[in-house]
Amino acid sequence: MPKGGYRQRSTVKSTKAQKELQPCSFCGGSVANLQHARVCNEYRKARKDVYQHVMERKRARDSAQNHRENRSVAAEHFDPQPMDIVDEEMYPDDDTIAQLPNSQLFALMDVDSDKAAVNNIPTVELPPRFIFVKHHPHANRPNEIIPLDTSPSAPNDAGPALSPVVTPAPTDRPWAPFRTYADFKFTSRRIKRRSPNVEIDEDLLDLRDGSLTRDSLVTFRNHRDMEKVLAAARVSNVAFECETLNIEFEGTSLAGTYNVDVEFRDPWSIMKQWICDPTLAPVSTWFSQEKYLCLNGIIDFANPLYDEPYTGETWRSVDDDLPGDSHFPSCFLGLHVWLDKGLVSTKVQMHPILLRGCWINSATRNGSGNGGSALVGFVKMPDNMRQIDPRTLNASSRAEYDQLKRIIYRGVCETVMVSLQERSHRGEALRFGDGIVRVGYPGVLIESMDFEELAAWLAIRNSRSLHPCPQCLVHHDDLHRLARSYAPRTAASMSAALAKAPTLSKTQRNEFLKAYGLHDFEHFLWSFAHSDPYEAAGYDCLHFFDGGIWGRHMWVLIKDYLQTHGLATVFNANMEKFPRWRNLKHLSSPTTIDYSDGQTFLDILKCALPCLVQILPPNSSLIKLVREMQKVRTMLGLWVTTGSRNEYTNKLIIAYGKICEDVSEQHNKSVNFLKQHFLSHAVKNFQRKGTSRNMNTRVGEGFQQEVAAQYKKTNGKNAEHQISVMDENEEAMARIQMAVDDWHKDEEQDEQDPILGSSNANASVHWQLGSADPRVTTVRMEAAHQRNPLFRDFNLKLREYLAHHHPSHFVRPDQDIQIEPCKVLYVNYQSKVDWKLARDILRCNPCFHTRPRYDSVIYEAQDDDLVMGQLQLVFRCHLPQKVTLDLAMI
Repeated sequence: MPKGGYRQRSTVKSTKAQKELQPCSFCGGSVANLQHARVCNEYRKARKDVYQHVMERKRARDSAQNHRENRSVAAEHFDPQPMDIVDEEMYPDDDTIAQLPNSQLFALMDVDSDKAAVNNIPTVELPPRFIFVKHHPHANRPNEIIPLDTSPSAPNDAGPALSPVVTPAPTDRPWAPFRTYADFKFTSRRIKRRSPNVEIDEDLLDLRDGSLTRDSLVTFRNHRDMEKVLAAARVSNVAFECETLNIEFEGTSLAGTYNVDVEFRDPWSIMKQWICDPTLAPVSTWFSQEKYLCLNGIIDFANPLYDEPYTGETWRSVDDDLPGDSHFPSCFLGLHVWLDKGLVSTKVQMHPILLRGCWINSATRNGSGNGGSALVGFVKMPDNMRQIDPRTLNASSRAEYDQLKRIIYRGVCETVMVSLQERSHRGEALRFGDGIVRVGYPGVLIESMDFEELAAWLAIRNSRSLHPCPQCLVHHDDLHRLARSYAPRTAASMSAALAKAPTLSKTQRNEFLKAYGLHDFEHFLWSFAHSDPYEAAGYDCLHFFDGGIWGRHMWVLIKDYLQTHGLATVFNANMEKFPRWRNLKHLSSPTTIDYSDGQTFLDILKCALPCLVQILPPNSSLIKLVREMQKVRTMLGLWVTTGSRNEYTNKLIIAYGKICEDVSEQHNKSVNFLKQHFLSHAVKNFQRKGTSRNMNTRVGEGFQQEVAAQYKKTNGKNAEHQISVMDENEEAMARIQMAVDDWHKDEEQDEQDPILGSSNANASVHWQLGSADPRVTTVRMEAAHQRNPLFRDFNLKLREYLAHHHPSHFVRPDQDIQIEPCKVLYVNYQSKVDWKLARDILRCNPCFHTRPRYDSVIYEAQDDDLVMGQLQLVFRCHLPQKVTLDLAMI
């Protein structure tokens, strides 16, 4: 061995003849020239993933002999080898992977599902309940089976496992460019709290002079030092640009020049950061998928499943249109566009534009931080236009005002998104975060806006026009009919209509388009590929149902009825008695307050039915209305839906429409409005673009509050620039925080309460108790709660319960039973909505944030699967035999 402890490489040089005759490391044949070796090596790299699957099957073939006669597994599909000599070991036999455990079998198998369905021949032993995932051919991935029978003992909200991604190892100083971890934490909190510079300087002064602590590691002297480090952290961000649009408007009353300052940043640069980020690769899906819910142990294509946007029909049709014969795979990069107006002061409105990448899963995409939304610009009206009050204009001037507003909307949005136009047609090759080179084609898949913004974005007329719907040509008089379908609004239909009358004058053209609910205006998205602006309009439960149909119409009707008939006081008293449920706002007197928040309206809808049943006749049309609306809203809000669920939702919508006819007749309530009609498009939207979770505007509402806070902080001076810097700071801090989390490893728990260990070490339980009080005997517990009738004879009732349900743990009358009361109950379970493992946190606390909180539950009893109750005591029972039992008093 030479010095250094490693072997020296051979110094014998190969002759030219030896090089020509040496075997290829991939195909095994004799290499005629060096060009063959390079080509073969490149092919090996291109087929690396498939080659790894083959090797895994090859290693498993020795253990498959016992199942050769009973099972047959379809071999992996491979492209023909571009060489004459092929190693037979590269192609495994049918029984190669028969002996693999289920967890590996489902990840590696390639089910010939169509053939198996036709011939009814099982290819593998399938679980009783599973989701069959069929990937698009461009993905070059085998089909998958995701078992649904999982244990709830360990909560895991993750979806199916993706290909392993090698992430860079954390550095020794992941909080760079901050000098210390304390600097990073101090800056992070200041940004989250929107602290003004004066407060930052005061806190830093207290840290330096020892007023707060004598061992502070914060190195900043003032806010300027902090801003310098933030500027360095923002270097990798996409910076904002500023352009000015000069609009010459020709009109009668509003003619003039309008200068629109647009502060924006390139959306393609933002998308590239998401696409190429290896930390986002595990939560990204680049190609469309077909998912099917299978419940009888066989592959069944009768019940398609929809959740994320890539499971929708639109994404799949775009993938079909993209080229599939190129050297690199082509994939669609669908975008979610959110735009909403918001009052940042009593007089000023701002319209931020947010983008989200639909290939990122919804949990990450709808959150904050890396992979969440990105601010790309603002739609802000010029000063000389903001001075105009549209309510004071006559009909012709109002028409000019609306036209000018549309021109500004189009100019701003076209300026912001111009970098995506050409790429939507020809694509651009990038090395994605998983290390594979693909050609990405950007496009607008979902638009989430209220109808006012949607009308301006789509250049259609308002909700009172003849054909107001953004997705079909329904007449205004038919908006109340939910059981009928109408001709879709498409670019082809509009172009065909105009082609019939090419010689129309400008006035005639406007009147002609008015019959279709359109303005004489060309939408900028028509120059984009795979970006139909009409179809992209999503169904938003917050604006359309919670704050629309229910909040602005049906709840107003019910509230007026209760007040008119003197029932409002009794209704409010019933609402006060409504039990507390997790994630449900407790409202005591809803008829006395005018709400504007859609979430509050939704909470009222959830609680209204049992409160109305006690004061209205059982056959009341209002009770039927609320009951049916609760059912419809439950189905609309599902994060995962299926074909059967969609059929059921359509039936509920039709039944709701019939009830609305009775309500309209009995209470003189018109239901002929646009948001009522758009409910008929909800199910079709879910089939095209995934569930309502992907179209919800609620995730963008919090940004409006941040904009308002920043505007107030700057007093409106250069507000757009300040808000853009704020957004860049948050992105930079979120990226650094991810690196810090990887380094730290022990993330802070959501609950600081200590958790008790399992009461049964030999079993895997699906619950945990937390925040335990000191042990106490049952006699003392009963004495401490002697004024509470629920604890009367607590000691005797507990002993009777143990004797009946746990007779093996006999407790003599002279023996004490000690209990350990707990304030928190953690329950892990498998959801029946989306079949994922989840966790609920239930409170049983006499003083939770200064108020008692005893959460309500639905539990399973011996005689009933769905029993409602309220937790009164959660405790661990310590028996004399040194046996512990976890019990709850309901």
